[in-house]
Amino acid sequence: MDNVFDFRNQLVEEYSTFSRSFAKISAPDIRQAVEQEYNAGRYWPQPLIQINPNYRRDASVQQLAGNGTLHPLCDEIFRTGKPEGHNGELTLFKHQLEALAKGQAKQSYVVTTPTVAVRVLM
Repeated sequence: MDNVFDFRNQLVEEYSTFSRSFAKISAPDIRQAVEQEYNAGRYWPQPLIQINPNYRRDASVQQLAGNGTLHPLCDEIFRTGKPEGHNGELTLFKHQLEALAKGQAKQSYVVTTPTVAVRVLM
């Protein structure tokens, strides 16, 4: 992928073709109105891109389970280092906590987060 914006446009075009493929609208006035909505981009707003390599850590799962934000069993289940016999706290990023709050408020959201770095010892 050379250009994220070209990729986005390609993705929107493919999804547009797909979403139009499963409904055949016979009434010309309704078909025209729906096409106008598609062409106006109603179903796929412009992308919001934020680049920030410094994700800020916030509260741990254990703190959230302790204060009642998360179910108490989350304290035991979500820990770091369990396969290695360690039992560390799992700290969430600020944007993950914001997503959690939206979910608890029954609001829609999309959250992305960095991948986990893996260290291989040889």
